[in-house]
Amino acid sequence: MAEEKKTLTLGDQEVSVTELEIVKRSGESVAEYLLEDESVIRVANAAAIVYRMNDSFDTDGNPFYLVKIGTSVTTVKAPKQNKKFARKNDGKTGS
Repeated sequence: MAEEKKTLTLGDQEVSVTELEIVKRSGESVAEYLLEDESVIRVANAAAIVYRMNDSFDTDGNPFYLVKIGTSVTTVKAPKQNKKFARKNDGKTGS
């Protein structure tokens, strides 16, 4: 994907940005949480879209970036009382 210029609305301002393709991902962090019901969930945040702000720079001349984040939640462990088990089909037909 080639760089694509867009205009985003931030609050009450319109900002000129360039959407950039993410070409490589590495080192994304994952956090595990133990919940009071003894469930364990794993939460990962990953960049979904990255924009470079056009004509906006910090004091060192570096451009500012805006990042849209996507969140993924996975259940690692859940107590038996919190689970819903699917019925097993035993092959028998109703009578």
